[in-house]
Amino acid sequence: MFTSLFIPGGTQEQHQWFNELERISSTPENAAALIEASAYIDVTALAEAMRTPTLVFHARDDARVPFDEGRKLAALIPSARLVPLESCNHLLLDTEPAWPQFLSEVRTFLGVPELGSSAQPHCFEAVGLTQREFEVLQLVAQGLDNRAIAAALGKSEKTVRNQVYAIFRKLGVRRRAEVIVRARNAGIADLST
Repeated sequence: MFTSLFIPGGTQEQHQWFNELERISSTPENAAALIEASAYIDVTALAEAMRTPTLVFHARDDARVPFDEGRKLAALIPSARLVPLESCNHLLLDTEPAWPQFLSEVRTFLGVPELGSSAQPHCFEAVGLTQREFEVLQLVAQGLDNRAIAAALGKSEKTVRNQVYAIFRKLGVRRRAEVIVRARNAGIADLST
């Protein structure tokens, strides 16, 4: 039931994954208690007190939470901007048309260069990263896996895997976490700001 509300536009494989996640992440008793408790949560006062720039994303045809609720939340937060997404999914999938809009809005909000930007720091030019490898690096730094990177860039997963391997080799690292730390230290896709 929850899967059909959270990702009605998902594939059979995504539905199976989400069903399994639900099964292993909570007992039926805890799930029922969480659902009941969430019915009594009121964040109105907290939302009205917020003074930070805020993006509120909401799918227009969200099967879990009506779009009007996203509109109400954005109206409560003084500095919020509502970004409607053309989707029926509560959890946005990287394969749907709203995904690139979501990424673009987040990048703009955080001040992260758009893909294809020539704003490659000299420390990465010095090791010989190509512009295409730099675009992959930007997404690795945001924590995306190879599959999500492939979808965002319109490449095959194998091509992304090869480019990630080339980045590792050129940077002299062996783990993805090392790449992320180096990229974020250089100001690429710093999601903590």
